[in-house]
Amino acid sequence: MSTAENRLSNRTRSFLKGEIIHSNGNSRTDCTIRDLSAGGARIEAPSSVTVPEFFELEIPLRNVRQRARIVWRHSAEIGVSFQNQHQPPSPSLEDTPLEIKMRMMELELETARMRAQIVELRAMLDGFIQDKKAVN
Repeated sequence: MSTAENRLSNRTRSFLKGEIIHSNGNSRTDCTIRDLSAGGARIEAPSSVTVPEFFELEIPLRNVRQRARIVWRHSAEIGVSFQNQHQPPSPSLEDTPLEIKMRMMELELETARMRAQIVELRAMLDGFIQDKKAVN
């Protein structure tokens, strides 16, 4: 079963600075929050850092601090669920710095171009296949 099927709330792409806090606040590790929902997040943290199963996830830009539990790990990515009742607000593109907005728009444009190229290549491949069938 995929994680999307287990998710209770909608996930929103984000690019927020976060901090993993544990050991009674004595250990702090910077991270990047890639996806955020009311019930959890997908974060990136250095794979060289050991992150315990339970920790506090602080999102300074949102003035939010959540108790989090690791649900899955894959290399530097960590999926967490939030453990307390207070839920973080959904991130909004208007709250992100201009550089990040511009980069996201560039990446979305690049993705659209690549999708158009895939459509063209598929059409060309279909044409080659039809030509080959006509020759045989």
